[in-house]
Amino acid sequence: MTEPQAPSRNPLRGARSRYPPPNQVPQAPRRRPSDERAELAASSRTATQLAVLAMVIAGIALGLVVWRTFAAAGSGCQSTVWSAQPDANRMPAGWLMKGTTFDTNRRSTTFAASDSGSGNPVPNVLATVTCIQDGAAEAVSRGAAAAREIGQTVSTRNDLSDGGFEATDASGAIFLEFRRGSILVDLAASGGATATDIETIASAYDRALGGAGGTITPPEPSGSDFSGLGSPGASGDTGLSHNAPELEKLLPTKVGTMDLTVASELGGAALSGGDQDSRAATAALTADGKQPDDLHLAQAAGYDANGDPLLGVSAVSVSGLDAAKVRAVTLDYFGLTGSAIKQSTVTLAGKPWTKFDLGDGGLLYYLRAQGDIVLVITTADPKLADQAAAAIP
Repeated sequence: MTEPQAPSRNPLRGARSRYPPPNQVPQAPRRRPSDERAELAASSRTATQLAVLAMVIAGIALGLVVWRTFAAAGSGCQSTVWSAQPDANRMPAGWLMKGTTFDTNRRSTTFAASDSGSGNPVPNVLATVTCIQDGAAEAVSRGAAAAREIGQTVSTRNDLSDGGFEATDASGAIFLEFRRGSILVDLAASGGATATDIETIASAYDRALGGAGGTITPPEPSGSDFSGLGSPGASGDTGLSHNAPELEKLLPTKVGTMDLTVASELGGAALSGGDQDSRAATAALTADGKQPDDLHLAQAAGYDANGDPLLGVSAVSVSGLDAAKVRAVTLDYFGLTGSAIKQSTVTLAGKPWTKFDLGDGGLLYYLRAQGDIVLVITTADPKLADQAAAAIP
């Protein structure tokens, strides 16, 4: 028997030795050209029918997608979202709308304060209005739960339409979400925007959607750092609290010829004002695993003949936290975290203090750590600050 030849580079050379001779291969019956033409025509008709059927199925699928999209949004719901524009007269003073984008069932608008030209970040709020026909209420609940899970301080806002929540993170950034029917309004503040700013814009949106506008936290008045623990009454300390006596012992009762009123309280009361600084301090405490009442605050305040504050000396501590973390909470509480605030080291009564200047020609803040307690002197008079530092026991 002859050995088969090795394969060659030429696929035709020697190929016949691998296959049966022609007379051993079954031969198919010969077909007439007319038969082939008939089968080709039938095959073409089948392919055409399949192509048409595929196009019909695709058209139905596309129609279902479009129908579901617009059914979910709903022409009425979409128009409500797209036209949700608050009254410009209800915006925070000096704020303007900077830009808007539209999606199928969403509108996003950025509002910003006027640029002061100082180079500091411009306060702004991003407002997003979304239509969620099914599950809007659950979306609010899930949003609040998610904010708590990541350590944000969350408060319920039942004053806005069908309810919502407000959240503050450790950096002091503020988030607010509320619902009116199937319409969800989300607002995020940054660049130093205050609680008053974001709540004013939320109120304007609530009114634009047919709500009553809710409530707005009033701006924190200048010099409020003196009045957080109360002011002296006609009969001495009447009405003042003394819940942190261990800190009161560290404060002076007299600076020069000025008598000081001393009081103290726990964080639950000190941080209850709802202003941005209190929320930031509460968030910082939460981030360190502490409760508001873990913060202890004492203050000695001096007033002029008209009852206006001239000097404040404060002592701050937090149970279980070292000086560095207490300092961070203190800076949040006194609102001394802005990038525009100038810091410098000065000497008061022979000791180094950090001076914080807000640049507005008003109050100056002097801060120093003493063990795990942070001392703060607040006054517009540097000479009075030096006298206060010398009077601290």
